[in-house]
Amino acid sequence: MTQGDNVTYNIAGHSVPRSMFQLQGMLDNQEVTGPLAIDVEDPVFALSTDLGTIQATQSPVVWTVGHVTDPAISYTDTSGVTTQRSLYYKSQYSDDGTLVSGGIPWGDDVFNVYEQIVDFLNDFANASSRAQQLDKKILQDAASVSNLLGDLVSLVIAQVYGSTQLTIGTDPRGNFNKSDVMMFMKNIGGLVPK
Repeated sequence: MTQGDNVTYNIAGHSVPRSMFQLQGMLDNQEVTGPLAIDVEDPVFALSTDLGTIQATQSPVVWTVGHVTDPAISYTDTSGVTTQRSLYYKSQYSDDGTLVSGGIPWGDDVFNVYEQIVDFLNDFANASSRAQQLDKKILQDAASVSNLLGDLVSLVIAQVYGSTQLTIGTDPRGNFNKSDVMMFMKNIGGLVPK
């Protein structure tokens, strides 16, 4: 469930991990069994890490929370054929358990496995650097047109990235077809003509 030093978690109603963290400065790596009513005790997945006494951080604390769905999208093309597509990462990882466990088989005893989103977490420093370079380039290009445009673009970059899904299709046998890659984008607020 966790990776790194002094990382703890708790899955319960919101008051349990909050009071536990306030009193102890850490969580107990436990989870409530059974459903929790959202309108009574808001269920939460709480994470914490003990940074000790710090003057400055030496390295970032990285959290990854994900949500997966398969198929990722179902769409109807202009000929009326409906197709379901998977997220592109499925072409690299046989299942979601392989994705989060770094190749360790996913089983009932998941809490004894140090989970890792291998390609992201292990390369976080480089991924962060590339993202910052891309952000800087986009903002410089926008600001060269207008300072106001730079401000606007800085507000929507995350929305644009967050609204996209890179998908992969399958061949007639059901195998992923790496030459059938499509990107979809959710409408993030524009007016739709009537």
